[in-house]
Amino acid sequence: MMRFFSRLPTLFGIACLWLLHFLPLPVIARLGKAIGVIAFYTKMSRTTRINIHACFPELSTDEQQQLVKKQLGALCTSLLELGVIWWSPKAKIEQLVTFKNLHFTENHTRPIIFLTPHFVGLEMQGARMGMAFRGVSMFSAHKNPDIDRLVREARDRLGDIVMVERKQGLRPLIRGLKDGRRLYILPDMDFGENNDSVFVPFFNIPAATVTTLPRLAKLTNAVVIPSICYELPGHRGYQVEFFEPWQNYPTESLEEDVARMNQFIEQQIRRFPEQYFWGHKRFRTRPQASEPYFYRWPQPLD
Repeated sequence: MMRFFSRLPTLFGIACLWLLHFLPLPVIARLGKAIGVIAFYTKMSRTTRINIHACFPELSTDEQQQLVKKQLGALCTSLLELGVIWWSPKAKIEQLVTFKNLHFTENHTRPIIFLTPHFVGLEMQGARMGMAFRGVSMFSAHKNPDIDRLVREARDRLGDIVMVERKQGLRPLIRGLKDGRRLYILPDMDFGENNDSVFVPFFNIPAATVTTLPRLAKLTNAVVIPSICYELPGHRGYQVEFFEPWQNYPTESLEEDVARMNQFIEQQIRRFPEQYFWGHKRFRTRPQASEPYFYRWPQPLD
């Protein structure tokens, strides 16, 4: 009985998402933006504020704050849209999430790895790509078992995707690629210096960056196809944009390969800065242990 009562907040939240999934996306977006403004004045905004302050020094304090509010609004909107992924029919998701430059993914005889940054539309992208391709991807299980169950059920319902927990390592990903599955990889998070990472610039700041992409591409002779997912004007839906497959990748230099990856991600973020997931502590690991903690709070942001 106590366990049931402890689940009530989660079950209430799930019920709200179920009700919201019947609404049009523009209506959900207006609600998400309103919640984002509220979130701006809470602890939820701290990491986003610090990241945007560090990565966009050319913006004034007011411009940085406006960008933080827009990003939090986009993030909250994506959370409110989870019900759309969990319960909407496939036909609706196909209508809401469209492809651009799909021809870049066709007529390949080698395995394919999709490089994708953490934009707020990544769950929509994952759902839509799972419907279009036999895939394999790595994920971390959600700490909340009710949320984790819904995420897994949606992925199973929408497509043929093999989900590999991070603790299982790379071997299941390699097997999936050799079996003809497309790998969906998001390598723009800080997993620590001792997790096969190297320091390369990201917005001119040394960032611990995982080397999984070039290592997997080399091991499997895979083609790397960059992609992003962004909101359409008026929040009518999302578009997944594919880019030309990378030539001469990977090279003999692991650092150059990882730097190329970060450069692509930075270029796409500058197109849609409010749609990137700035809430991750991307610069937590520093090259020198003597450096002060990057995300100390409070700290001057003007």
